[in-house]
Parts: sequence; structure tokens; C-alpha cells
Amino acid sequence: MSALNPDHLRTRVLDGLLAPRHRNAVARSRVIAAARERFVSGESIDEAVVTAAWLRRTNRLAALHPLLPAATDTAGVEATVAEVVTAIERVAPVTSGGDYRSEIYLAPEHLALGADPVRAADALRRICLVGDEHRVDVTLRSGPHSDTDALLDLVHRAREEHPRLTTSLVARRHRSEADALELAAAGARVRLVRGGTGEPGSIAWQDPHEVDLAFARCLATLLGSGVHTVVATHEPLLLDLADGLADQSGRGPEGLEYQFFLGADSDLQLRTADAGHRVRVLVPYGPGWLEHLHDLARRPSGVRRLVETLTGRA
Repeated sequence: MSALNPDHLRTRVLDGLLAPRHRNAVARSRVIAAARERFVSGESIDEAVVTAAWLRRTNRLAALHPLLPAATDTAGVEATVAEVVTAIERVAPVTSGGDYRSEIYLAPEHLALGADPVRAADALRRICLVGDEHRVDVTLRSGPHSDTDALLDLVHRAREEHPRLTTSLVARRHRSEADALELAAAGARVRLVRGGTGEPGSIAWQDPHEVDLAFARCLATLLGSGVHTVVATHEPLLLDLADGLADQSGRGPEGLEYQFFLGADSDLQLRTADAGHRVRVLVPYGPGWLEHLHDLARRPSGVRRLVETLTGRA
């Protein structure tokens, strides 16, 4: 019998810990409490705004990430819109200045994209209108692979009125190189992520080296096109690659944005910002914090960070 892929094993263990019969015990555990304190701003918008203001004082920008339940009906979508509008109105006064803008980071599931694309488009339009008014940009997470076409169509239509809308692209998916070409040709703003585990080999690269190569190819396409590009990774090899490709493309230090997780590699974040690069930090807050930690742990360096938190070496 062939050995189980370590990424697949980690995914199975983490999914099991989030099962209903284990959830309460996991949420009360010491390691999860420590991880929550480190990687999540809190449950309220007030705590997130305080974190965003602190980041701005340390030369970093914020992307507020409301951890909301997936919307499945009109009431759920309206709850998302209300929460996001409040976040935009609250964060704008404490982080604005010059050409720097805060961001709101949303998952397509928060807009019920998979269930009702028309309702999702209307909700996104209303959110972007408020964001434009307050100089707060909107970034969409990639979402499930099955919703990729619907997401790209949503972004294409929304960008006609809101060109600063940013969409995320998962480099490890086989289709992403073609999607990068299409987005670059359209002049779209793109957030490139390496991608966590969990998707099958028919959809995404499984070998870490192949994933890194796919990331490099997507990044070269985006930087070569001149579109606004956000590099969302903590992997040192990929960060060095991004620096090199940015220099080759003639971009200055602020021509490429780096995005990091709150509480992860803080020294690296500060060094990158002090070197003149534009650094943005995801600031998660809200009731879905356990799912956020689960998602973070599924990434290549996530388990290492959780171990550091437990042992006090963070």
C-alpha cells in the first residue's frame, strides 16, 4: 500500500477535529485559545478597527476579513452586506491617507454566489459603491473550484463600474495559468495565492515543487502584463521570486503588494514594509474564527505556526 501524502493526512486530521462531535472540545483547548489570540483580531468590528489602526502605525495596511457564515438565502446575503458596509464605514477614517486604502476581504460564499449569482452580483455592487465612497477597496477570495467560472464572470461584470475590485487566483489549480492570462488581458487586479491542500489531482497540482512552478508561471504572467498584483504567501522562496520578477518588470518597491496573515511572521512583515514594499495584513474577526484557524492550518507552514504558538516560541 502506498504511503499517504502528508498534505492529505494533515487535511484529514484537521477535518476530523472540526467535526461536530469534536468541535466544542477543540474550541476550548489551550492551543486553540492561544492560536485564536494570535491569529484572530477578535469577534467584533471594534477590535478589528483597533488592529487596523495599529498596523497603519507600523507602516502596514489592513484588509478586514469578516469571518461570516456562508449565505444561503436573501437574509444571509443582506446580513453580509450590512456587516461589510459597517466595516467599511468604521475602518475608513482611521486608516485613510494619501494613495493608501484599506480593504475588505470577502469569500464568494458570503454573497451566496454558488446559489444565486444574480443576488451575489447585486450585493457586490452595493458593497463596492460604499467602498468607492469611503476609499476602501474590495477583494474577493477564490472560493470553491466549482464556482470559479461564476466568480470570474461576476468580477468581469463588476469591474465595469468598479475597476479597483480585486479577485484571488489559486496558483496550484491547473486552470489558473489560463485564468491569469485572461485576467491580465482584461487589466484586472489579481491576488495570487499558492493555495492550500484538499483539492484532488484532477483539479490541482499535488507535488509542492509543481505548485511552486505554477505559482511562478502565474506571477510572471501578471507582473509582465503590468496589472496590479498582490502576492499572498509566506513562503521565502516565492517571496524572493516575486522580488526578482518585480525588478525585471521594472516595478518599484510599491509596484507589488505583499499580503500576510495576522500574527504570522511578524518580523518578516516589518522588514518587508521597512524596505519600502507595500505590505497588507489580513485582519480576521467574527464568529467563524475556528474555521479560519482550520483553513490556516491546512497551509504548508500552518502547523509549524500552531506548534510555535503552543510552545511559546511564536
